[in-house]
Amino acid sequence: MPSRRCVAAVLGAVVLAGTTGCGLLGDSERRGPAGGPLERAVINVGTLGLVDSAPLHLAVDNGYFQAEGLEVRLTTGAKGSANVDNVVGGTLDFGLTSYPPAFMPQAKGVAEIRIVADAVQTTEDLILCVVPKNSTVRKPADLAGKKIAVSSKRGISELTLNSQFTMMSVDPLKIQYVSMEIAAMPSAMERGDVAAAVIAEPHLTAATKAGMVKLMDPFSGPTANFPWSGWIARKDFTDGNPNVVAAFKRALSKGVADTANRDKVGEVLTKHLRIDAATYQLMTMPVFPTTVDPVRLQRVADLMFDQGEMDKHLDVRTMMLTG
Repeated sequence: MPSRRCVAAVLGAVVLAGTTGCGLLGDSERRGPAGGPLERAVINVGTLGLVDSAPLHLAVDNGYFQAEGLEVRLTTGAKGSANVDNVVGGTLDFGLTSYPPAFMPQAKGVAEIRIVADAVQTTEDLILCVVPKNSTVRKPADLAGKKIAVSSKRGISELTLNSQFTMMSVDPLKIQYVSMEIAAMPSAMERGDVAAAVIAEPHLTAATKAGMVKLMDPFSGPTANFPWSGWIARKDFTDGNPNVVAAFKRALSKGVADTANRDKVGEVLTKHLRIDAATYQLMTMPVFPTTVDPVRLQRVADLMFDQGEMDKHLDVRTMMLTG
């Protein structure tokens, strides 16, 4: 397996495109972009135990939400699809998820979802399909007829792997995907429950330290620099709470800006994700986008349609915030 990239190279992967943030508001009243007060002071936010959560934790720990007049009640979902279910069900106001689970309710007409902020764009070796070092699986074709662990069935890992398999003339229909939490994947491979697993940071570095080796990168070639995750809310929430949404975005944007400092990212990940400093120093970092680009996100929806996950084409522009 190729060696992990050095810290300097990893730092270069964190691309920030000139985020701007509003100054601290007056103590007498927290105001939204149109000059009106916040519609509510408390928001329920669902995050994930992945590196994707770093900007959110930075924003909370550094008081950016408090400065906007918002109290964040934070929960950590087992996977993105769980956060989507809770957003749709109304127990979460904002949720962090990979994009396919967020697109499905919109495509099926189950709920109207809005993309509030982009969270992570993949970089090389950020998310890998790995196998135990003593595995008989030596190349992707060896996975035919075997089980691969993914965080969500029909999720982004399955979509991108199927795209890679098709290019390699491996029939995706011969692959069996098993859904489980990323943290449980290494032990599932050790037990032989699955032959391989798609693991994201920070669990990936821990898994490779424990002896798992890279088999393939699902996010390479046509799926390189792929939209991995984002922050979502229901349309009725964004319509009814525009100043809260604007305040959430401002605070989160400041957290994204802070990811330019790797030491700050390390502090919140070791604190909130409970990883050790040695593991953190080896981690590959993603790109934390500063804007939502519907053209980029359309790549996910188009791949879902091409692989039969949607009955009709989804125009991601319909999920953008307006105003």
